[in-house]
Amino acid sequence: MTFIEWKDSYQTGLAGYDAQHQTLFRLANRIHECLANESPGSDLEISSVFGAFLEMTRAHIRTEDELMVWHGYSSSEHHEEAHSRFLEGLELIAGQDSPGPNKRGQLALMLDMFKAHFEAEDEQAFLALLHQRNFPSAS
Repeated sequence: MTFIEWKDSYQTGLAGYDAQHQTLFRLANRIHECLANESPGSDLEISSVFGAFLEMTRAHIRTEDELMVWHGYSSSEHHEEAHSRFLEGLELIAGQDSPGPNKRGQLALMLDMFKAHFEAEDEQAFLALLHQRNFPSAS
């Protein structure tokens, strides 16, 4: 079962931005699969995929925060605070030396936060705004 599914309705018309979201979805789904697998080597794979997720998250947050300012999105300050909290949580996990049950549990909570943030009304409103501005005839 897929942890978080990409939907065509998430398309904004900004190819790079949409690609970042799709990559984050793929990485989140792979981490979720790895967390369910406790076979030898799964912690190493989690670390590798988590590293990619962290780097993509950093890049995406910069992109999204800039887009919010550029488009004058009214909830951008609240949204940027949510981004900061999420990134801080990921950075704390990245700073831990040893893998194990505690790190796995923290990572699972962060994935839940990612999913909840993406599905939140605020995020969906921003995606709709971008979609409308990039596909004007779709409104």
